Amino acid sequence: MIHVQVLVLLALAAPPELKRARDRLEFGAWADAAGAIRQLLAKSPQLPDADAVDAYRILGIAEYNLGDQDQSRSAFVNLLARDPDYALDPFLVPPAIVEFFDRVKRENEPSLGPLRARKREAKEQERLAEEARRKLLAEEQARAGPPTKVIRVQERLYIINWMPLGAGQFQNGQPSKGTAIAAGQVGAALVNLSAILLHNQIATDRLRSCVSGQPGCSRPPYSDSDRQLLRGIDIVKYSSAAVFWGLYAWGVWDAHRNYIPVVETEIAPGGGGATLRLQWSF
Repeated sequence: MIHVQVLVLLALAAPPELKRARDRLEFGAWADAAGAIRQLLAKSPQLPDADAVDAYRILGIAEYNLGDQDQSRSAFVNLLARDPDYALDPFLVPPAIVEFFDRVKRENEPSLGPLRARKREAKEQERLAEEARRKLLAEEQARAGPPTKVIRVQERLYIINWMPLGAGQFQNGQPSKGTAIAAGQVGAALVNLSAILLHNQIATDRLRSCVSGQPGCSRPPYSDSDRQLLRGIDIVKYSSAAVFWGLYAWGVWDAHRNYIPVVETEIAPGGGGATLRLQWSF
């Protein structure tokens, strides 16, 4: 199961030729799989160890199924040269190929033993180097003491500049201006909605309609007084809409004018104060 999980992870970042060879191997297209691997090795002879191991595994299995055990042996030797402890998964690979691979491994054990030891030494050297690095950093931190300042980075969203109700002003640290814009837009919206509802109520009220010839009904179906009232309501409706969109446009312009994408705030660890730094970053 662990081997399957490793193969899945490797597939996510594998070269396209390796992925194609893996797919062809699963479908039993041995010649196509071997050809894709040879194309990959010719183009990228210095593959990372993980990709190289998988490539030679596919090549060895494909060549064995094609009946060329010499080429299969060569592929498996190249695999073991990169990972001397590698073992084929018996749940995924036919027993005959697993037995052949193990035989190649035993035959080359005199060379694999020293290689395995050198790899262990290299890993141990990497571990010691990492310990030395951590020790150096710990000693430096102990010498320097706790940090003298903490920097808080706040990234602001550009899309908020286009939002209504003073959202851009609130993001830019201007709450008073944002509150004024929000209050103005909410007020204008309420007036506009009220005007629309009142206009519709008067326009659809059949009790207020009139017919031609009635006094004060020069242009039916509305009386002259209702028509004048509707005209005044329309003025309020369009004026409130203009105020709403005017405040919106001004708020967007002002938000862009004062927009800072990244804000860095230096905070003293003891809470002694803060210093604001603005940084443009695109």
